[in-house]
Amino acid sequence: MFVDLLGTSSMHEANKKLANAILQQFGNLHTGLGKKMLAMLSSLGATISMDPINGAPQISLGLVQASEAERSMEAIGTFLNELKQPVVVAIDEFQQITAYTRQNAKAIFRSWTQEFPMIRFIFSGSHRHTMQTMFTDHGRPFYNSAQVWSLESIDKTDYAVFIRAFFKKINLEISEPLLDDIFAWCRMQTYYVQLICNKLYGRKQVIGEKLLSEVKQEIIQQEAPLFGTYQQLLTDFQWRTLKAIALQEIVPSPTAQEFIAKYNLGAASSVSTALQLLVKKEFVVYQNDHYRLHDTLLMRWLQQL
Repeated sequence: MFVDLLGTSSMHEANKKLANAILQQFGNLHTGLGKKMLAMLSSLGATISMDPINGAPQISLGLVQASEAERSMEAIGTFLNELKQPVVVAIDEFQQITAYTRQNAKAIFRSWTQEFPMIRFIFSGSHRHTMQTMFTDHGRPFYNSAQVWSLESIDKTDYAVFIRAFFKKINLEISEPLLDDIFAWCRMQTYYVQLICNKLYGRKQVIGEKLLSEVKQEIIQQEAPLFGTYQQLLTDFQWRTLKAIALQEIVPSPTAQEFIAKYNLGAASSVSTALQLLVKKEFVVYQNDHYRLHDTLLMRWLQQL
């Protein structure tokens, strides 16, 4: 069962996502299992209606008190536990629960996973630092509760075979040097590799350096208005520090005199303070003994300023 918590801001919204996932997975309302599901959803104060466009069932949750979050989670867990078959609940963008207004949301989720040991959970998230902290910090409810697995980049050789197969379907070739260019420009971030290749595929033209350059610029310009708003979220010095890291791409030591002098950043203490905020807001990540921007496209945009 797959649940995406992106965009949720409370336990109430998380419960709705969980209930919807159950409905999609076990949505046959005319079986004995369907009756149990309806009883479970009813205990959550949920009502089921049909989407007027595609006819699919959808859930509406009435407003509930925050104190009822535990009861709702327990009802969902009990239903899944009574299926008498292996159940795996994959929760994506799990770090979102750290932003819930209710302080003990993490503790509620932790208690829930402990209460139903026959249910297996996969917690994934795109904010690497936050996810690592949730599961490795001694003071966090999820400390040492799961095996931590970092997803590395797809192997270039395998990715190239995968990409070429799609272009071959429309009788187009993409050369190895151009694929290497795409991989390096995107730093192997899957979303941007897929995005560039999707746009090249949609052009249905002979793929050369000129076309690839046009597609890169198109992608950057699409995101430029959003990236421009980031400057309003940071002080002038934080913005300069962010831009310096973008220009350098990989920075082992942002407080080193060589780096500071190259980008005229002033005092090392000021860089250190700015860096702490950039890491906290996940503009910058620390990985493999160096600092770099989390978003590759933001980095490419900053490099053009």
